[in-house]
Amino acid sequence: MRIGVIYLGRRGPGGSISLQLAKHLSKQAEVFCAVSEDADLIHQWKNSALPLIAVPTFRSKSAAIASYLNRAPARRLATAIARRTPDVLIYPMVHPWTPRLQNYLKQIPDVVVVHDPIAHPGFFHGMSGMWEQRAARNAGRCVVLGRVFVETLVKQGIPSDAIDVIPHGIFSQHVKPAIPMMLPEQSPTILFFGRITEYKGLDVLLKAFQRLVKERSDIRLKIVGDGNIKPYQTLLGSTPNVIMINRWVDDAEISIYFQSASMIVLPYTSASQSGVIATAAAFRTPVIATRVGAISEQIEDQQSGILVAPNSVDQLYCAITTLLDDPLFAKGLGRTLFERTNESANWDRVAESFLETCRKAMDRHAARTYEPAVVS
Repeated sequence: MRIGVIYLGRRGPGGSISLQLAKHLSKQAEVFCAVSEDADLIHQWKNSALPLIAVPTFRSKSAAIASYLNRAPARRLATAIARRTPDVLIYPMVHPWTPRLQNYLKQIPDVVVVHDPIAHPGFFHGMSGMWEQRAARNAGRCVVLGRVFVETLVKQGIPSDAIDVIPHGIFSQHVKPAIPMMLPEQSPTILFFGRITEYKGLDVLLKAFQRLVKERSDIRLKIVGDGNIKPYQTLLGSTPNVIMINRWVDDAEISIYFQSASMIVLPYTSASQSGVIATAAAFRTPVIATRVGAISEQIEDQQSGILVAPNSVDQLYCAITTLLDDPLFAKGLGRTLFERTNESANWDRVAESFLETCRKAMDRHAARTYEPAVVS
């Protein structure tokens, strides 16, 4: 089977997801990749030994709009992909060009991974959701990362028998085996990691932390990620012991923050699933998260993490206190999260699931295009 993996994103976990998937698929199939030259991880793609089609895309939101209006680059890319004669295409992350590529490459069965069946709040999330829904409707098969979203896609017009559920692969690539694991910081450290946007619930975490720091003067909250912090300035200004690293964090830095954290907190008010949990699992770091989206499929409450209600300062405060008061329980949660995630979502297993999805996409495409002979 010859598989084309199409990743045209620039930043974010999509690059790591796509690269890991392509590497592990290549153990069992012939794989080539179409990748943006502007991707932050382009050097890793080029060093991967995977056959590449590198294509310039864009590096800003304004350039993205101009790129979308200009059909020529996507048409050229489609021609380059078709020359490789793939049996099936996988789009691990939807891109503004994806629906256009699907149109140019109708003759090739494809698989689209729908990360956010319900778009997050905000204009650009809404635009991304629009492209993702279009790509899903065009696809031969869709993959969602949690069972909870199958019904969502069905309501959007995707046949249930064209949807597969494949969990988020564990981000073990961020663990550096050659480097001794750092010990947690001497002061208990709560880590909030990832892009700062409205639905991430940072205000809820800050309010819970304000209560905690009054009782435990040595506790620290480390907020690491790019995004607009202006809405939180008042809370940040009145909350001691907060370390703010408000910038984009390269993959090479991730281990620094996860290895030194006592726990990871995801106070999201809405979500699909989380690459932060997949990363915490690799580091065996305990996680507190909210019951939103498919997060309850990544974490089993009181077994591999703690789940709380979204927007509940009280529940979040109590959950953090529980882990601080019982380090052995916290360590056990992190260990169990690793064991269960590594068993169900290691990349070899994820790749095997994608291979089966590719076979189904090819069969469905063949059934659609087959025209029985007319017997006269």
